[in-house]
Amino acid sequence: MRIVLFLSSALMLSACAQSESPDIDPLVSGNRLPQRSAINHMSQQIVNELVRQNDELRSNQPLLVATPVLLDDLKSTNAVGLQLQQGFISALHDNQFSLVDINVGDNIRVTPEGDFLLTRDWRQLPADIAVEHVLVSTMSLNNLGIVVNSRIVNVTNNRVVSASQGSFSIKELPGYLKHSEKVVSQEGLLYRDSSVGMQEVQVKGDTK
Repeated sequence: MRIVLFLSSALMLSACAQSESPDIDPLVSGNRLPQRSAINHMSQQIVNELVRQNDELRSNQPLLVATPVLLDDLKSTNAVGLQLQQGFISALHDNQFSLVDINVGDNIRVTPEGDFLLTRDWRQLPADIAVEHVLVSTMSLNNLGIVVNSRIVNVTNNRVVSASQGSFSIKELPGYLKHSEKVVSQEGLLYRDSSVGMQEVQVKGDTK
């Protein structure tokens, strides 16, 4: 049995993993990587575990990678989630999985600014995309960093065929995460802490 998913996700951002040294794991040694290299290293770690835990999905079966969402609402994301999605796509393709890109529009748009095929506008996407397996992920922020839970789900029966959990600190993602300020806003109220970093970490550029 197959079902048809009607989905929209963030515009694909290009990313490529780099490493400072082939002999040293920078996330274990504490050495810092450029921000995109660090987050793609993180993506590769998660995908490696998903591959090890996989008990159903074959590499020739279509797989869709959804944008990671925040655990507390399951409908919003941030810069970490957007870049993670691209890292997952690269890492899964490196493992020879058959990936479906739902950001490819029906027609190329030729404009003075450039020629575009990728889109976030669901009205420009194909009417339907038939897939059976989707990689979904949630992110949870705490005062030390971020916890990412990922799983590949068979959407015909909601069965989880693979799962992974990883936690990553501010030190590991310096280009994306920062400590909370002494004064933070929550639900319209201001709270003052005794020092920075008492509340959950903040994603750089996030206005929430």
